[in-house]
Amino acid sequence: MREPYRVFFPLGILAGLCGVAVWPLYSFGVTATYSGRAHAMVQTYGFLYAFIAGFLLTAVPRFTGTEFPSRATQYSLAAILLGSVVASELRAFEAGTALFVVAHLTLLTLLARRFVQRKQNPPPTFVQIGFALVAGAAGAMLAAAVAWELVPPSWDLLGKRLLTEGMVMLLVLGIGGFLGPRLLGFAPLPQHDVPLKIERKNLRVLPFSVVASSLVGLAVLVSLVAEYGFDVAWMAYLRAAIVSTMVVGSLQLWRRPAVRTTLSWTIWTANWIIAAGVWIVAAAPGYRADFLHLLFVGGFSLLILAVGTRVTLSHGGHDLKAEQRSWPLRIGLTLGLIATLARIGAPFASATYFNHLMWAGLLWMAGMICWGGYIIATIAGWRAPRLPRAH
Repeated sequence: MREPYRVFFPLGILAGLCGVAVWPLYSFGVTATYSGRAHAMVQTYGFLYAFIAGFLLTAVPRFTGTEFPSRATQYSLAAILLGSVVASELRAFEAGTALFVVAHLTLLTLLARRFVQRKQNPPPTFVQIGFALVAGAAGAMLAAAVAWELVPPSWDLLGKRLLTEGMVMLLVLGIGGFLGPRLLGFAPLPQHDVPLKIERKNLRVLPFSVVASSLVGLAVLVSLVAEYGFDVAWMAYLRAAIVSTMVVGSLQLWRRPAVRTTLSWTIWTANWIIAAGVWIVAAAPGYRADFLHLLFVGGFSLLILAVGTRVTLSHGGHDLKAEQRSWPLRIGLTLGLIATLARIGAPFASATYFNHLMWAGLLWMAGMICWGGYIIATIAGWRAPRLPRAH
């Protein structure tokens, strides 16, 4: 019961619904105004980040042979994130950004301690998690500095992109590069039963793998700073080449999943959207804000549905057969794909622009409610019978 995903996954579901509800509420006349900035911050600080924190604080202790954070620590971090989401929703951006800085530094500290105390090394691609956390820290501090008028507003875009195209994308590359092939059936699943003591001489990894992963992380960060900080536009193509090569190559996307389950097809689909989406984003800078939703809705959201399902079932001791033909996941996948099309089509239908946003929001929320309700019920033990424990 101490595993952090039990706290942070429900928080992420709630935050995501609140962040997307802005468009239906505005379209139906419930609210007189809307804030795209608040929407973006709630989705980043709440929806995406709560799932990131829940996954990392659950997975990193497993891979390093260390302890989970205490419940008090988990609740404290969740409370800070919730405060950031509420402040952002209320457009108190100074408080929202400041609280998110505190939350990110807290998560970074928790993960750094477990890496230092590790009894075994994590997979080589997890090096990119370190670069992701650095990108997140830089993006969070820039966003806070802009909100507090400590730096010019021109730095705001770089702060946003460091959090999304930087932090989240590098997490997709680092975590997905290891777990993706295993969830698609191209490699054996990792074993989480870590010995209490492991000799230091056994903590060796392939230097080339670590160096290669480090270069990828560094290149992505440099491209973001060059493009959004210094207007070097062609860096978007460099980043697209790196991301698509890593995603397609590591997950062998030219092959259909070896394990034919709803979960594997969701991962396969989401990664293809990311691999293609980075090129579309680079080729159409005039529609950058709109086409980035290919990555956010069609890529990141669908990966959250898939990985969230696996984590909840496997770490909760449930039968993984539940993910083979998971109707909550299928509904989330289908509605997520339709919502993606509705969102990226909005700029090409100026007369019905907000209707597109409304339908995209409603469809995404419906999928999230269906999938999220199943996840919360499973965490609470209301669904998905558990496997018998070995004696």
